[in-house]
Amino acid sequence: MRHQRSIKPYARPIAPVPGTVPVTGAEPLMSLQSADRLANPRTRTSESINHGRFLYETFCLVCHGAAGRGDGPISSVAGGPFFGVRSLVNDTIARRTDGYIYAVIVSGQVMGRGLMPVYGDKVRGADRWDLVNYVRTLQAGAKSPTGRR
Repeated sequence: MRHQRSIKPYARPIAPVPGTVPVTGAEPLMSLQSADRLANPRTRTSESINHGRFLYETFCLVCHGAAGRGDGPISSVAGGPFFGVRSLVNDTIARRTDGYIYAVIVSGQVMGRGLMPVYGDKVRGADRWDLVNYVRTLQAGAKSPTGRR
């Protein structure tokens, strides 16, 4: 037992052996096709957006920045060690479906080009959709004339 393999937090997940049944109820990794079929069941109420803001500030702001521009304190844009942090408010991400953003939260390394850690074990259930709703609010703010810098 002293010399066994272990999984470190934020490590690349190891795919389960084909045919295994999850014991903990883990979700399967998503693909682009399955993600685009997901529909957001949460309406963009102020409650959902405020809860999404709390989650964003807890998990996402450090990389993506306060306005979602990819300029968080640890991104290379802001002088930090991590390169390639995507802007969440550019047209490419804004054109993606809510299901795609949800899938990036759940399976970041599969959907997020292998750079983003998996947050599916940290952000669960309806909280993921609240986070999607808040990202959509950031995108709407970036499009408005007062939201641009």
